[in-house]
Amino acid sequence: MKKSGTIKKSREYTLKQEEITSMAEEPAVKYKSLNVILGGKQSITQPVSGDFDLIALTREGIKKSSLKSLAAHLGVTMEVMSRLLHSSHRNMQRKDEDELLDTLKTEKVLELAAFAQRGIDVVGSKQAFIEWLHSPLVSLDNKSPLEFLDTSFGIQLLQKILGRLEQGVYS
Repeated sequence: MKKSGTIKKSREYTLKQEEITSMAEEPAVKYKSLNVILGGKQSITQPVSGDFDLIALTREGIKKSSLKSLAAHLGVTMEVMSRLLHSSHRNMQRKDEDELLDTLKTEKVLELAAFAQRGIDVVGSKQAFIEWLHSPLVSLDNKSPLEFLDTSFGIQLLQKILGRLEQGVYS
């Protein structure tokens, strides 16, 4: 028995110019606010405009000065920020403002910045997000979301809660 092989033709998909433009603008807005949370041009040498930029920035490291901007968006002190990065406050104080953080700390800072960005988008404003972050939640056993920012799994849990808030699900 001989099987006959057929080759399927692939379809060609085309997008209208306005569809391409809107798809490109959405990530641009996302990364623009991430740049702001990280301190903008003063703290980041190359603006972040995509995932590849985030990877390169993680490998290169971000300046310590970006921590102050992130701390302001989270409504925390630099001492609390140091704890979230699993570093002593004194070690962080010793670093110059222009000194680059190592890869692991940079990755954590970027993760926290992305979380802050999402939280501000969902809750509606920076101030409302800070209040939410510091308020005890029943879904977190009456602990504040801030208490969960020191681990990636905690941030993932909080991302799920933000998703439920966004959908209007009580949590």
